[in-house]
Amino acid sequence: MANAYDPGGYKQGRADGFNKGKQDGYKKGIEDAQAASNNPPLNEISLKWREFQWADKFAAQFGDSVTLNDQSMECLKETVKSTIWKLEIKVKQQSSPIILKMFKAPVEDQDLIELNMYRKASGILADVMPTIYLIQEGMSGDDVWVFMEYVPQLKGQVIFTPDHFDRIIPSLAKLHAQTYNDGFYKHWDLFADWLPRYDSEKTSLERQKTHKETLAYLDIAMERPEIEQRLESSYDLLRGILKKKGPIYFPELIQAGKSIIHNDLQTPNMGCGNVGEADWTIKFIDWEGARFAPCWFDMFNLMGVFFAYRKDWRSDEESVIHRCSHLYAAEMLKYGIRFDGDPVRLYKMAYLQRVLERSLYLQLHWAVEGQKPAFLLDGYLEKIKVWGKELGLHS
Repeated sequence: MANAYDPGGYKQGRADGFNKGKQDGYKKGIEDAQAASNNPPLNEISLKWREFQWADKFAAQFGDSVTLNDQSMECLKETVKSTIWKLEIKVKQQSSPIILKMFKAPVEDQDLIELNMYRKASGILADVMPTIYLIQEGMSGDDVWVFMEYVPQLKGQVIFTPDHFDRIIPSLAKLHAQTYNDGFYKHWDLFADWLPRYDSEKTSLERQKTHKETLAYLDIAMERPEIEQRLESSYDLLRGILKKKGPIYFPELIQAGKSIIHNDLQTPNMGCGNVGEADWTIKFIDWEGARFAPCWFDMFNLMGVFFAYRKDWRSDEESVIHRCSHLYAAEMLKYGIRFDGDPVRLYKMAYLQRVLERSLYLQLHWAVEGQKPAFLLDGYLEKIKVWGKELGLHS
């Protein structure tokens, strides 16, 4: 046995200690790695959640303590303008998804419209917008973070058909009725300085500019053989309408009333948490196109755009228009709003007005400049020819 004077015993003890430390260090390293995999470093959202004590602000809304699940965060979409995250919070041992939309600085006009809808209109339109839980200004510079209710998109929940219009129109009428005519102007102070208005001087000048450019692109298009063939039978008719009328083709639409419209009623922009029930509770998402305009425009946005893209449903279009136009008028009547005239005519006027004041220009512009395929041009030309004659736009 080595004694105190035996250097071999010292060396052996030091070697044993080194090996023991090495084994303990390896074991601790494994434990730390496992802990790191179970509790990865907090990302920016989790850090900001703690820094700004958002749990306390959420607790005030939910009436109980709220915790953020740092391990359940999904980036749904990112663009140069914004990022959308799906997060998870726990309240009373119940987990719930929420949405965080980050508006990146500088916030441009279209995004400012959506952001202001959340800031200023959510109280008025609470039944048809996601609940806004928290808006935090000045994040990471001048970014704005908006925490809101998660509403599952219709896209992905249903195979969409014209029958589904019947489930959406009651909520659309509720949206319009809440800001219809005087209902909008009594909240003038909320909207005056940022929400586009159809009757404003700025919007009027934009319509006149688009009207002139549509005429110009129509002539340029006739010089392109591949487009001229599509336009040949409609050119004289179109030029006559554009030269003699417009840019307001149907004053009856303005007389029928204006309201805040959503203006982009695609299935990703409509959410519903009860698609299994007879009456859907629709909430409209993504409000960057919102404006104060003739309320019938949203019926074009809902049905007209659908039928323009879905040729397989064209044979049902007239019957669906008749059913849904009358349904919309009946739903508006529940709020005391009565339209003069035939609802089907008002819908067709809204369709042609929007096509002639904007959509036709876009199709011609894309075709001439080669930016996008002008898929919808032929359908729009047919509607101008048939419905235009029916509505007295041309003989």
